[in-house]
Amino acid sequence: TPISTPPPPPRVFFSLQLPPICDEIQLAILSGSKVLGTATLHLSQISSAGAELEEGTPGFLPCFGPSFLPFYGPRPDPARTPSTDTGVAYRGRVLLELSTHMGTPDGRRRDTIAPEDIARVQRHLPRRRFGLCGVFYSATMVPAGPELLRFELSLGNYGDTGDVTCKPAASVTPHGCPLFDGNRYHYLPWYGDKPVAAVTSSWEDASHRWDALNLLRATCRRLVSARG
Repeated sequence: TPISTPPPPPRVFFSLQLPPICDEIQLAILSGSKVLGTATLHLSQISSAGAELEEGTPGFLPCFGPSFLPFYGPRPDPARTPSTDTGVAYRGRVLLELSTHMGTPDGRRRDTIAPEDIARVQRHLPRRRFGLCGVFYSATMVPAGPELLRFELSLGNYGDTGDVTCKPAASVTPHGCPLFDGNRYHYLPWYGDKPVAAVTSSWEDASHRWDALNLLRATCRRLVSARG
């Protein structure tokens, strides 16, 4: 659809002085002057200054992707009342690639994306179906009050009961009335009946990255445990 697969936007250029004073690059989805959602890239996670070792371990300039970057913001309110919940609702994603080049800026602000770059990214976009299942064992220290409470399990737009772009799913728990625990807090009386929520979603297959990441994390854990 035009919403889920928009045409590729142009490249955007901006200057960055290294080493940077701040650690964050913040991106925002705007509708006029209204901010719908934000996402943050931490320079400390996408770059490295290198290590001062005898071998001279090299660092690398900031780089990211091409990968989808999710944006989160306040949940849309049909009544248009001010919301204090920021960053709690999925508002979209951007297929982003960030690269850094040394040199004097040539003054360009925007440019078109080369066809070969688009073709290189397109081969990573075939989708697969994924299932997410959540079992809720207990809910304690919940807010008190007469309103019934329930939990929602969502992955992007999928499972979000306020989103009409995806098919309905069994993504919410039954409503429950909080009970006082006799001390200070409240809980939901699930007892022996544990609610289950499930969401089926469709995403790009990034298993080639997951496999490498899981292997690196497992190696790090084994190295740390061996040193300890």
